[in-house]
Amino acid sequence: GKSDASNLNMSNSPWHHEVLQFTKLLLKELNAIREGGDDLMPEYDLACEHKHSCSVLLARVDQFAVPDENDPTKRKWRTWIDYDKFQELAAKHAADPTFTFGVEDYVADTPSWAVAGADEEGFDPTDNRHRKKKKHPKYTKFDDDGIPTHDTFNEPLEEEEMLKLRNLMKEKKKIVGEATTVTELQGGERVIDDASLMFRGLTVSR
Repeated sequence: GKSDASNLNMSNSPWHHEVLQFTKLLLKELNAIREGGDDLMPEYDLACEHKHSCSVLLARVDQFAVPDENDPTKRKWRTWIDYDKFQELAAKHAADPTFTFGVEDYVADTPSWAVAGADEEGFDPTDNRHRKKKKHPKYTKFDDDGIPTHDTFNEPLEEEEMLKLRNLMKEKKKIVGEATTVTELQGGERVIDDASLMFRGLTVSR
């Protein structure tokens, strides 16, 4: 879509795998802060993902995770909301304002298909899922220079293909330079030229 209030559009939206990668990096930074001696930083971990809405949930372990009764060495997430229980507690509070409750009183177990890393990627298997040809990222992983390293199926690219792409980027840099340039068009729309981003956002239909 497009809005007169903003120059952003769908081309500015990240893919789900990019959001997941960013979330993992954020988690790594949070863990580094805790390991650095910040006792006030609670422990977080990847709890849920929902590919359809391009979202990933980092949740506090002390609030939303309990030991798995089937395997105490593993944790079980409780990030779902028991709405019936919440309504019951809310009504009780309305009748008696001295009664209080917290999130731990109405959480429910996270379905296995919604847990981060599940094959379903957050899609409820009981829902009807209509598939059609759609656009997918042409490349799914990149090196530090922005050169693609994995194809649309997340398979590693051949060295010859990566060399070809690297040479294409070199040619691009000869034209636009090493730095990022921003050109403002009529109507306020901005065009960003950055050779290191030239392969990101490319799509294939399948």
